[in-house]
Amino acid sequence: MKSFIRHLLLFGTSTACLLGASLSQADDIVKTTEFSKPGQYCFDQTSLRGKLDKTILEHHLIIPPEDHFKTGDVFVGFRRSSQPDALWLTDGFQWRAYDDNELPYMPFKGDIKLEPVIKAEVFHTPKDVTEYAGDGEIWVGYGVRQDETETREDSFQDMINNQRYYRVWRIGDLVVDGLNPEICLTTTKMEERILVIGISPIKEGEGEPVPAVPEQ
Repeated sequence: MKSFIRHLLLFGTSTACLLGASLSQADDIVKTTEFSKPGQYCFDQTSLRGKLDKTILEHHLIIPPEDHFKTGDVFVGFRRSSQPDALWLTDGFQWRAYDDNELPYMPFKGDIKLEPVIKAEVFHTPKDVTEYAGDGEIWVGYGVRQDETETREDSFQDMINNQRYYRVWRIGDLVVDGLNPEICLTTTKMEERILVIGISPIKEGEGEPVPAVPEQ
């Protein structure tokens, strides 16, 4: 496994210079560190933080070996025990009914290579879920696309047909350590990928400063 760390560099220039220049992305700088022997990076499969009115929830989906690196989709769903036939899906920013007319079968991560471990930040910013305590449930699953002609709907049906989904959290319950396994990945190499932002000079006559106060 490789770990990636992204940094942002802005080559030395003053704010005044930025008014007459544009940003452009140069090639990333990559620093590779080979470990003298295999190490381990460990984390809880599910991370639940905050109170019900400010909940942050992350989960790591483990893909079985037979589906490693296939093309597919990850789905994150919400259902209520009081409405068992209704299912909502999220892409990490919005929630829609799974059969929504405008965007049906919305994946959390769509048309991706199914890595052995996939992180799903269900609530990446604090979310108030108080009204769903004891009733709402978060589910996670994945579907496989058999070929390049298949869509997210095919992937969703594949997930349902093969039961590749499970409940991650019933809102209001604790994520108990004994039921929340620790995941450990063996690592032999680390890459630090530094994102470099350069400054492109403007052409003569372009990007002239705009007066702060309109002329009288």
